Amino acid sequence: MKHSKFISRPSKKRDELIATDFLISSKSLVRAYAVAITETASPDVRKVLTEQLNKAIKTHAAIAGYMIDHEMYHVHDLKKQLKHDQEKLEVVKGFL
Repeated sequence: MKHSKFISRPSKKRDELIATDFLISSKSLVRAYAVAITETASPDVRKVLTEQLNKAIKTHAAIAGYMIDHEMYHVHDLKKQLKHDQEKLEVVKGFL
């Protein structure tokens, strides 16, 4: 299978796949904590959730920073990011 070779060998593309998955998961976690904070009536629970939210935001920033530093994520250049996304889409199409 094409994709098993792609995933098993060390590469920037594999690292980008993992980092992107981690980035998306961290965004989901930030959203989940934010919603939970607005839903709780307990000040103690709200405090704990706020601490966890802040940690999740720092984690997201670290992942995004890693991706930016390694040219996996182009937040300051929309044209470059769109081109990068298009290239990734073409790779995925090759697996279908």
